[in-house]
Amino acid sequence: MMMDYVIENATLVGQPGRWAIALQDGKIAAVQPTLQVAAHHTLDAQGQLLIPGLVDGHIHLDKAFLLKQAPAQAGDFAEALATTLRLKQQYTLEDIQQRSRTVLEQAIAFGITAMRSHVEVDPILGLKSMEALLPLKNEYQAGITLQLAVFAQEGITNQPGTAALLREAMAMGGDVIGSAPYVDPDPQRNIEIIFDIAEEFDCDVDFHLDFLDNDEPLQLPLVIAETRKRQWQGRVCLGHMTKLAGLPPKRLRAIAAELQAAGIAVLALPASDLYMMSRQDTYNVRRGVAPLHQLAEWGVTVGTATNNIQNLFTPFGDGDVLKIATLLANVLQLGTTAQHEVCLDWVTQQGARAIGIDNYGVEPGCAADLVLLGATSASEAIATAPPSRTVFKAGTIVAQTQLQSQTFWAAAAVG
Repeated sequence: MMMDYVIENATLVGQPGRWAIALQDGKIAAVQPTLQVAAHHTLDAQGQLLIPGLVDGHIHLDKAFLLKQAPAQAGDFAEALATTLRLKQQYTLEDIQQRSRTVLEQAIAFGITAMRSHVEVDPILGLKSMEALLPLKNEYQAGITLQLAVFAQEGITNQPGTAALLREAMAMGGDVIGSAPYVDPDPQRNIEIIFDIAEEFDCDVDFHLDFLDNDEPLQLPLVIAETRKRQWQGRVCLGHMTKLAGLPPKRLRAIAAELQAAGIAVLALPASDLYMMSRQDTYNVRRGVAPLHQLAEWGVTVGTATNNIQNLFTPFGDGDVLKIATLLANVLQLGTTAQHEVCLDWVTQQGARAIGIDNYGVEPGCAADLVLLGATSASEAIATAPPSRTVFKAGTIVAQTQLQSQTFWAAAAVG
């Protein structure tokens, strides 16, 4: 059989030697040291690292690049909430789409082949973000799989009409339902309403949870209990979970066991969490990032993601989730080869699993969503987040970025 594509001489994470990967009909047909097959296209990887497509499982397209409109004055969480709420009243379809397009096009170039974006729905914004992002989901599907998570940022019980709007947004084409229970005066009821909607639409659930570093009790037990009650195991993802960073080891291990048993995934969002957490600490400042390495050791599905790009919640970033993996490795002090391989897993296979995407990896039968990095090992990839990348989506090259540089003295010598 004639293959669509054969990638030769690739390095694979954790596998010695060089490998050939055949792609056919949007899937990986074979992975072997050598392949004697004909192909329409052949690419010599020259020893570069081939990984599954990057996954950004938690981002806010409709809030990206708001910093230009409203630079931070205080820089704290309260200001971020209040200013973003004000800006939402001025959103237009064109504005949301323009900012989102920038993120999506950069994401595809970075090698992000799957993404889950939270889409804010409330009485202030109405369904405007859904109306803006639904067309982009279809427009960019050849380069990226985009899940839309209908999201209540401002609460539900304190915002009359929100539950009805959430249901309307799901009926429009939402993929996932979620909220931020910690901003609701009745977090228990907030969580129950989200699960009610999930049952009605047979969809997964995604909460922003236990984000703040105050002394309020964890809301995680409420979500675990509701997951079990609704038999929603394997269909719940939690973003932030910064409070886990402050738990003693014995309690953390007990909670990890409950997360694992309930099939609940956790995504750390270090760019935002490091920026916002522990503002009241005057010395010995806490990091405030969910301890993914410990959760993973205890069997919890984990990953890391971007969350925000250049807004008041996170005034930094360009949407490259591989750079987020580098940041997380720094924060969690992950320095061994094995740990770097795990970090890559968190933004590829594990990241995909966290948002309900299976059949993801560099194995026969998996989707041919792949990235060839300008690196020769996981450690080099994590250390440098190399800009040189060739991106395959469903077996077709959709982006290619190569870094070219010439030093001044070299140019002068040539001249």
